[in-house]
Amino acid sequence: MAYNKDFNPDALPAHAEPEQVAQMIGAMESSQSVPRYQKPSRPHHSNSAPVTPPSVQRKPHPTHETGRHPVANANHRPHPLHPSPPPQNYGFGPPPLQPARNRPPPASRPPQSPKPPPVQDPGGDPQQLYPLFCAANVSNTGALTEMELGSALVNGDYTSFHPKTVKMMIRMFDRNSSGAISFDEFMSLWRYLAAWRELFDRFDVDRSGRISLKEFERALVSFGYRLSQPFVSVLFTTFERKGWEMNGHGPVKRDMSFDLFVQACIALRRMTDVFKRYDDDRDGYITVSFEEFLTEILQLQD
Repeated sequence: MAYNKDFNPDALPAHAEPEQVAQMIGAMESSQSVPRYQKPSRPHHSNSAPVTPPSVQRKPHPTHETGRHPVANANHRPHPLHPSPPPQNYGFGPPPLQPARNRPPPASRPPQSPKPPPVQDPGGDPQQLYPLFCAANVSNTGALTEMELGSALVNGDYTSFHPKTVKMMIRMFDRNSSGAISFDEFMSLWRYLAAWRELFDRFDVDRSGRISLKEFERALVSFGYRLSQPFVSVLFTTFERKGWEMNGHGPVKRDMSFDLFVQACIALRRMTDVFKRYDDDRDGYITVSFEEFLTEILQLQD
């Protein structure tokens, strides 16, 4: 179970905020406060290619270049949050042993069109995040609806965030309860996901861009949980299943996308907080009426 006599249950689990988790495992430095940003005027339409959200374009085929921050798509290219490039040859297999059949010799091939200039990493820079925000805000209201926010966030393999993850982000960052995300709230949300991405990459030891059951177990231990392996497997399957159900296919292998990893960790923290409200003597056991139990479960539903 999560509690035992030699452990301080009030320190369990680590905070859902990834900066505090990172302090616990020594993975990150404390995040610094960012001054409020004055939004620039909405850019005028021009002949240059706009920043297009994924909802109005076909997503490119997934590549092997995973392990990226959730991306607000721009000109069909991802926006990773990591300033350093991936390791050499990361995500690429060895070259083919034989040339492709029926491929014309180099001299007869048409010249390649020049590559577009690389899109800069928006990071947490408001000047670069604002065009992404505007591209997703197709309603031109100045705030992202749930559907618009969902179009702005994709995983490193170009799969969409699960709808419940998007809803969870709105509930967490919609400070004025408007049901939408303003630009200031969007900046906070982006930095929050960037911090989670740093943790995700540390637990993704095989650099697959997804979290396996074994990697998930290590993450929970690092967060301060003491849970049995059968329960961890049930928890993992519960959230991992959401991904392949949403994408319309059965599981090929047991792994979890970035957004479902965040969703699982936040949900586990909430359930633990509910349990601790009833665990007065902190022995890991509670007595609760059926209606109290149902009330708490209903309140956890997003």
